[in-house]
Amino acid sequence: MNKYILCFLICVGFGVNGFCQNDAQTSLKPVQNVYFMKASDGFHYINNNINYTMKFLGENVDYMEGGAFKIQDHLITLIETDYDTSVYNNSKGVAEQKQVLQAYKDSQLKYFEEFSEQKMNFKEEFFSNKDGKLFYLFSIDIPLDKVNTEEDYLQKMNILCFVVNDKLSTISFPLFKSEDEVEKAAYIKALTESVAIFPSKIDIDFLRRRVLNEKDEDLVVNYENEHFQFTVPDYLNVIEMNAVTIWSASFPDVNNVKNAVVIRMVKKEAYESLKAFNKDVFPQGKMGDEDDRMKLLLKEELENTGEINGKSMRFQYMPKGTMRLYHAKKVTFETKTHYVMIMFNATPSTYEGNVKRFDAFLETFKIEK
Repeated sequence: MNKYILCFLICVGFGVNGFCQNDAQTSLKPVQNVYFMKASDGFHYINNNINYTMKFLGENVDYMEGGAFKIQDHLITLIETDYDTSVYNNSKGVAEQKQVLQAYKDSQLKYFEEFSEQKMNFKEEFFSNKDGKLFYLFSIDIPLDKVNTEEDYLQKMNILCFVVNDKLSTISFPLFKSEDEVEKAAYIKALTESVAIFPSKIDIDFLRRRVLNEKDEDLVVNYENEHFQFTVPDYLNVIEMNAVTIWSASFPDVNNVKNAVVIRMVKKEAYESLKAFNKDVFPQGKMGDEDDRMKLLLKEELENTGEINGKSMRFQYMPKGTMRLYHAKKVTFETKTHYVMIMFNATPSTYEGNVKRFDAFLETFKIEK
């Protein structure tokens, strides 16, 4: 059975009291192979299946079998689902993204109409959060003949949809007669400002530091053995890395594109000099040259930022065998024991929007003298 139809049946048949109380203070509470992490003012929903988080304000989470939960008097069900990636992927545009979102609405509307055996009214709206991430909110009116109007009956099913990597995240928010429709919509839209989408597995240890950072102190990553440190700004989403010599994060998702920043460290004995390290990590040759990795389209040497003491370069390239264009900025520096490379990688449409943030990130680096 369609899970939102099941949610509908639960809301109609059992009402709010159908939700059972559980231990909401547990920091790692399983919900559909994901969990909540408690903060001082709410709960961070963490989905490391499709790699995103969002924050729900409230003092308690009450769970229900089947994956639904209640927080701050809102009943919520979260479902991840497939979409046709031949119609939309991150090489395509907003029109194709809207197409797959509306196709999901059509499928849900069909389920509800088949269940109700009648046509159902709906409303839809596209909007973006402050980072430019596209969201789709639609609502389906519940026919009065399917509810008990003598009680606080289910009036609408609101469903929020957005692309997370190669999946759709879809979240239902039932609207009961006693609730204010405008306030419900405002609550849903406010939640979208907390959505953080990662290109791969979330670094849970770092996320826990961020969630528990009640004093809003700088989050410093200190590579003591490599003799440098830096501060992670709140907009960078830190990724789990298997190699201790690599640190990586991504910028906020815009149209399913997440610009990356990567830091790689090597011991000095691996190279004769910083010059030799630079020759290895920076693109060589001139515009139009190709090697086994890419075709170089442009390169420009830049002044160093902050305490960066190596080399800085901006360049454009196409990975070998593709027609995709990327813009990048790469810098290097040396410490007492290591050579370090930092690379910011973006698409042509997202480079300018994030390179200033990247430069501000470079300003936080401190190299031990």
